[in-house]
Amino acid sequence: MSLHVQGRIGGGVAIVVRGDLDYGATDRFRQCVERALQPPPGTLYLDLRLVTFMDSSGIGALVAAHRQAEQTGSRLVLEHPSATLLRTLRTAGLISLFGLPPQ
Repeated sequence: MSLHVQGRIGGGVAIVVRGDLDYGATDRFRQCVERALQPPPGTLYLDLRLVTFMDSSGIGALVAAHRQAEQTGSRLVLEHPSATLLRTLRTAGLISLFGLPPQ
């Protein structure tokens, strides 16, 4: 997995996630989120278009990222989640947490 942090025109910070977000990658992901939230960017975008696989550890890392963002007064936005990830988030009852459309 690789992570690329970039500022956004108009404000906020984006983390582009590439590869597998699984048990072996979640610590690095969490550390990256923590650094991206210092100082609080207002909005933290997670660009997931290049994620090839995500297990339950990855889902847990997304939930933790949401909590971290809230604690800093920032908003977390998931961008380009795959259809598979959306189904998983729906099944887990997490769609509303991330502000994603119900269908």
